[in-house]
Amino acid sequence: MAEAVVQLLSNNRPASGRALEVTPEGLLLQLVVPPGRKLERITLALRADNGATKAATGVTVSGDVTDLPNNAARWVRAEWAEERALAGLAFAANTANAAGRIRILSDGIWLPLMPLDTLPITTANQVFAPLAASAVSIEVLAQNDQKVLVPGAAKVGGLSFTVSDQPCHVALAVGDDPPFFRHSGVLPVAPVEIGGLARLINRYLLDHPGSQVVPLRLLAAAPRKLWIERFSATLVTEAPPVEPDDGSAQEDPNRPRPDEVAVVQPTGAATAITAHRLGADYRVAQRFRWTEATRALSAIALYARQSAPAPKLHVRLHADERGMPGAPLGADLQVALAQQLPGWVRARWPEVLALSEGEYWLVASAEGGDALWYTGDARPAGAGPALYSVADGPWLPVDGSASWAQLAVHVVPPEMS
Repeated sequence: MAEAVVQLLSNNRPASGRALEVTPEGLLLQLVVPPGRKLERITLALRADNGATKAATGVTVSGDVTDLPNNAARWVRAEWAEERALAGLAFAANTANAAGRIRILSDGIWLPLMPLDTLPITTANQVFAPLAASAVSIEVLAQNDQKVLVPGAAKVGGLSFTVSDQPCHVALAVGDDPPFFRHSGVLPVAPVEIGGLARLINRYLLDHPGSQVVPLRLLAAAPRKLWIERFSATLVTEAPPVEPDDGSAQEDPNRPRPDEVAVVQPTGAATAITAHRLGADYRVAQRFRWTEATRALSAIALYARQSAPAPKLHVRLHADERGMPGAPLGADLQVALAQQLPGWVRARWPEVLALSEGEYWLVASAEGGDALWYTGDARPAGAGPALYSVADGPWLPVDGSASWAQLAVHVVPPEMS
């Protein structure tokens, strides 16, 4: 059997090992995971395609005087249409005893130029580590009689800049969610590793049952090229198949009884629309109408899944008391919940229950970890809306159109046991 492999694709081609253009709208990637598998870890590292510098174009320069080349200025401003990796600047004049205090506009915030925010007014190109910027503001400083630089006027002449094509403010998001990773500033040519991706991918797969493809969006402040330098993924080791036992294993206490049928169930296929928490302090109740005068209650099923760690599900039948769960009826059913995808979880009463016609409630909670009970919109005629309660507080309605906690009520002829 071929080994299960996780793939990272862009336009149905492997995304790693080649230059990809990233934009503010996002480059769509597909992470393909083998069906039914979970990820133990993911290694994903990004780097800029090229760090070479060049003269900046499309720069608009203004100041407090109209003729910068021939007049002394108190301030100068330069701006361009998009965030760039700024790597150097030069003035168009050599003015002794004068300097410029420099601020850059990065991601909408004015910041001092680093590592030094004050540079002499000279035509020499003054370089620094690349900084993400869409504008530069310069306050002119001139020496006073005490030879101290103070705000004043001096000949600047103009401005020129060197930039690189490194991406700025690179971010990664899962699906349509906000980015969980953001590298503020300029992406370096040395690889930058992204952490925490495996946990988010596993959560996405749990919330989208049956999905094998996880959409990722890679974004940058302006269209630029980058490389996915490294990508690897390790799957959680599958448990070995269970060997047949010698017949001494106990029979499943929740197996269907002979002639058991469901009388209250979704009108269509169960769907994982909205998950509601079940825990020691979190209960969900679902009302249903009992009209089976010639049958007895055998078992109940909830459309649910675990939320780590694996919990024990508690299910209890209650009488209706003025539209709310009332006195408990029958045994408190306990079921170990180990499934990681939404599905039906059965709980069977040890003895069938003969009920009078009327309204009843099924109340569920969990211990040893949380579980999720899914509401849906395929509500049958015999089921009412769901309620929830926190820390033994009042029962409150579950909001929304999908307000039915999906369950199935199983019955048998009254003589069955």
